[in-house]
Amino acid sequence: MNKLNPVNFFEMKKIEPMNLNGSISINTEEVNTKSFKDTIGDMILQLNETTNKPQELAKEAIKGNADIHDVMAAIAQSELTVQAATTVTGKILQTYEKIMQIQI
Repeated sequence: MNKLNPVNFFEMKKIEPMNLNGSISINTEEVNTKSFKDTIGDMILQLNETTNKPQELAKEAIKGNADIHDVMAAIAQSELTVQAATTVTGKILQTYEKIMQIQI
């Protein structure tokens, strides 16, 4: 079992121990973070590429340039990707509905 040295953990996560006033400070180095919109957009593009791949491989298999096993693997991967995207979409909608129910 690997034990994580607490000092290394704080260094890796760039978290400083609690200040005297009780707050936790995190290093403010510039980090390139994507917005939620960009992240979802990238996920949709990847979903589109993954779902189109079986069709492209099937065309290549008909021409004799690809193996049928690769086509079947691409189909399975595409199905799993669509299932995951459906689940994530459902969770996002559930979260949105919960936020909308919050009384201010």
